[in-house]
Amino acid sequence: MASISTPISTSSPSFPMLQKPTITTISSPFLRLPSISKARKVRCSIEDKPLVKPIDDAPPTPEDDLTPQAPCPDDVTPPSPCPGKNSWPELVGKTGVVAAAIIEKENPLVNAIVLLDGTPVTMDFRCDRVRVWVNTEGVVIRTPVIT
Repeated sequence: MASISTPISTSSPSFPMLQKPTITTISSPFLRLPSISKARKVRCSIEDKPLVKPIDDAPPTPEDDLTPQAPCPDDVTPPSPCPGKNSWPELVGKTGVVAAAIIEKENPLVNAIVLLDGTPVTMDFRCDRVRVWVNTEGVVIRTPVIT
């Protein structure tokens, strides 16, 4: 970005004629990134792991094992950083009001919020919130977890 600056003209005899404007460059506050068409694709998959061989003739150690590991199943939730119970799969099929009461009894550090499936929600993570998703009949349809 550039800006043009020039001194202000006054009727004083010390300024007999105007000076030429000067062009000053101003650094942009935005970071310029390459366009998507020029950006290279980054591939991150276990199939693309490089094959690393030991330099010496020593047998490989378990740390050298580059055998691809099985991916985590979709239904496994990683451990929560929040204290207390953080998942209630046994409440699927119960009414939302009953499920919320059980959740708040089993973990008094959380607030259970009953929501109709499809309701827009924020994506931030909070240790004090459990969303209880229900269908139009008020029955829990997803495992309530701290979100």
